Amino acid sequence: MNIKTILSLLVLVLFTSGSVRGQVDSVFGYAFHDIDGDCFRDSFETEGYEGWTVSIHIFLNGAVGYSGTTTTGPGGYYVFDTLTGVTNQMTANVVILGPPVGSGLQCYFNGCPHEEVFSLSSGNTFESSIGFQCDSLPPCPLLDVDIATNIIRPCSTSYFHVNYCNLGVLPANGAYVEVTFDAGLTVTASTLPWTSANGNTYTFDLGNVFAGQCGDFTISALATCDDPLGTTYCVEAHAYPDTCSPAPGVNWDGSEIRLSSECTGDSVVFTIENAGAGNMQQALEYIVIEDNVLLKPMPGAFQLASGEQMTLSFPADGSFLRVEADQSPGFPGLYQPAAWAEGCGNSATPNLGNVNRYPLGDEDPWLDVFCLESANSHDPNDKQGFPRGYDAAHYIDRNTDLEYMIRFQNTGTAPAFTVEIRDTLAAQWLDLASIRPGAASHPYNWDIQGNGVLVFNFPGIVLPDSNANFDASQGFVKFRIAQRKDLPLETKIENNAAIYFDNNPPVVTNRTLHTVGKQFILTSTVTPLQPGMQVDLAPNPAQGRVRVQIRDRENGFENKKYSFRLLSALGSPVLSGQFSGTSFEFEAGALPQGLYFYEIRQEGRVAATGKMMRM
Repeated sequence: MNIKTILSLLVLVLFTSGSVRGQVDSVFGYAFHDIDGDCFRDSFETEGYEGWTVSIHIFLNGAVGYSGTTTTGPGGYYVFDTLTGVTNQMTANVVILGPPVGSGLQCYFNGCPHEEVFSLSSGNTFESSIGFQCDSLPPCPLLDVDIATNIIRPCSTSYFHVNYCNLGVLPANGAYVEVTFDAGLTVTASTLPWTSANGNTYTFDLGNVFAGQCGDFTISALATCDDPLGTTYCVEAHAYPDTCSPAPGVNWDGSEIRLSSECTGDSVVFTIENAGAGNMQQALEYIVIEDNVLLKPMPGAFQLASGEQMTLSFPADGSFLRVEADQSPGFPGLYQPAAWAEGCGNSATPNLGNVNRYPLGDEDPWLDVFCLESANSHDPNDKQGFPRGYDAAHYIDRNTDLEYMIRFQNTGTAPAFTVEIRDTLAAQWLDLASIRPGAASHPYNWDIQGNGVLVFNFPGIVLPDSNANFDASQGFVKFRIAQRKDLPLETKIENNAAIYFDNNPPVVTNRTLHTVGKQFILTSTVTPLQPGMQVDLAPNPAQGRVRVQIRDRENGFENKKYSFRLLSALGSPVLSGQFSGTSFEFEAGALPQGLYFYEIRQEGRVAATGKMMRM
């Protein structure tokens, strides 16, 4: 990963007395990750570096009166607390020689001094900063790629901006990017000529990309006029070489699971393939989501030899379908297999707009999948978070990376000569060290300032106003960030950004929301007894609050009253209640663990039955 960090040492010196010849009690501080590079330990910079060597030399009249060495502990904390004979008439020198051997960090001085000589007579405390610029980069070429556009309009041209960087320490020789466009998009031009085209896949040669080198190019594509408004279009960018992976786990069987989907006439076909060189040594699971409901009796199991495939087929009735699968333990990569299909078939009412609720299977840095729904217009200054998340709470799984896109437009009456975006991130929930700036409409500089403020600046942008040139008045920038590890369930990650045009007051975007959850997808575990009825109960298995939702597409909901009753495994009533419209909620946390049955009645008659497991 591209993690360029500055390590700073905060040194505090305490005295037992502020008078002349007072005994120095201790010297202590931290070796910490200085995210914003200001050589000062801010409140959000809580990550420390353990196992680093710290040396101190204390002088009296130019001669060394005391020397000591210690090692940083948890959180990067160190302390010298036996300073016998050291008084505040002396001067001190503190230095960190560098990271431990074998840590994988390559450090050099940048901005912050690596050591400092200071007097011990400045009061009860003394603060000094010592900094290192460290690259925790793999010893190989590691290409990172990102692609995005700000809007896709029917019958109009969109401009897809591709950004790439070599995050490794070795050059990427003969590098290239393959970009695959949705069938509803027709490529018309590019600022970097493509070297080959195979169907909707275009290859762009990058030459030799040196360590730390970045570049960008733009591809224009025309959206079809035939698809309904709100259709999701996906574009995939894959950078090569793509072999800079972590070492595999000791038990990895050599398999590599890949997923793909195809809309073929009256069917949607998903293919699960073992593209690895090894046979699967144990069965793995897959799940199927239809219209955002987890189907049962899923999950299913599969076990494939090297090169073997299996297919899953579903009716092409306009439903949204998504399949997810596991990788074998020890798989040396980040890719989580997923594939989806939206609006396949000739349904008059296709279920659109669901693709971006979920991760897109582009966790590896050399692969980026960007999906966006077509629209005729949009809020000109907004912020979007991907994946958008499930349901109104925008649930996402723990440890799922977030991608943010901030769009802006000059809606004034004159050109904007400068544009700056200031985004104060929730540093208690998001790992600021993991930020990976991505594609953008214009060249930019970026920085992280105090209190977790991410700043994008577009030098020399001269953005025309929307009356003079509507399309050119718009822009965007995109970045990726990781959650802090294993956040508590129900953590809410909220955020907005401020956009500054010249010296005008900021335009503040909408607030994005994500909620950290687990097993939040509605699960179909019901036996409807009325035609057209579908009942969703989630989460199942249950641990706390449970929601029951009725969907009755054939007959509608007008003038119907529903009731719910939960029964123990022996048939004894446990709880009951009336639906509010088509939904009912209850608390399962106080129930004993075990199997339960439920029934839903419509105006006194049983309409559906099902099972629920209390974990």
